[in-house]
Amino acid sequence: MLVVALSAACGTNASPPAQGTVTGTVVISPCRPVERAGDPPCPPRPGISVKFQPTGGGSPVSTTTDAAGTYLVRLPAGDYQASASGGILPSPPRQVAVAAGATVVLDLTVDSGIR
Repeated sequence: MLVVALSAACGTNASPPAQGTVTGTVVISPCRPVERAGDPPCPPRPGISVKFQPTGGGSPVSTTTDAAGTYLVRLPAGDYQASASGGILPSPPRQVAVAAGATVVLDLTVDSGIR
């Protein structure tokens, strides 16, 4: 019993920070020079970088979309500013609140530059 009390007091059993999950897709739009009503939406894109910057300061966390154009990242609970890059212009920054044990769906759009 003494060993357990000492190890807890020394911090060896410290639990990791509470985390949540952010997932979504990233598209590059527009995906054709002329888009008309009824055209299919732009498909999600693989290989797009998605960055999460903690709003209170700290190091950003980045991930990349997979072959299906989706991403999934686990982050410590808190507020972040998210953006995706990989087109002509990055996506507009989006605020996202990550809660412990929760999953947030955040879809992003990157500007293709097609006009």
